[in-house]
Amino acid sequence: MSGWQLSGDAPTSYVRYAYHILEPWTDDLILQARCKNGDRVLDVACGTGLVAGRIDLVSDAECRTTGIDINQGMLAVARKNTRIEWHLGSATELPFKDGSFDVVLCQQGLQYFPDRPAAVREMARVLVPGGRVSLNVWGSLDRQPFYVALVDGLNRFLGGEAATAFDLAFSLNTLEELRQLTHDAGFQNIKIRFEHRTIRFPTLREMVAGFMQATPIAAQFIKLTEDKRSDFVDHVSERLQGYTDDEGMAVPQENHFLSATR
Repeated sequence: MSGWQLSGDAPTSYVRYAYHILEPWTDDLILQARCKNGDRVLDVACGTGLVAGRIDLVSDAECRTTGIDINQGMLAVARKNTRIEWHLGSATELPFKDGSFDVVLCQQGLQYFPDRPAAVREMARVLVPGGRVSLNVWGSLDRQPFYVALVDGLNRFLGGEAATAFDLAFSLNTLEELRQLTHDAGFQNIKIRFEHRTIRFPTLREMVAGFMQATPIAAQFIKLTEDKRSDFVDHVSERLQGYTDDEGMAVPQENHFLSATR
């Protein structure tokens, strides 16, 4: 699977369910970039626009924000925000001139790019000298209980091929890999930090079923009989039962942040 490519109604489910996994990290990603008034900001792999739509609010600044993504379905949702300039395109061949931006942001995108070194070089190319990059990627799969449970359910109900849907999501997970990629692209002042948060949702079963419909294998999940889907949700929810409290699902997750300057 080449990336987190969504079709059909999956982008809508993505906003409703995947945002609960992404939102706890979004503001930190933006604050790390130190955006200020007048900054030209590029959100690479912008998806449905979660990061781009919060830049001004979180930074308390007025920026000129641009988002780019390769997925038309995700962009269709993002374009509802008309204050931002949206582009369809690849991170490995950004359609912008050298030095077009002061800041580049990328939330959970770098691990999916087919040529990671080329993508990081492109981020560097479109930045002005002294420009800042702020990105994050998940830690390894074995540190993500929610996804460990999902993969176990996928292996059981949809087979090993479907279970590989999350391989890329957690495939760029060491400090050494991140540092090497950014160093080789010419970045300086590289700083990497690991963070842990609790991912919450009021109802565990709803989160499991809803999130599955926000993934690249949503169609396969939906094609299961109603009983099989229910069995899948039961199975995954049972694996996660130890991660519930009086407010619902409370699952720990690990994220790796990187900041650097051009």
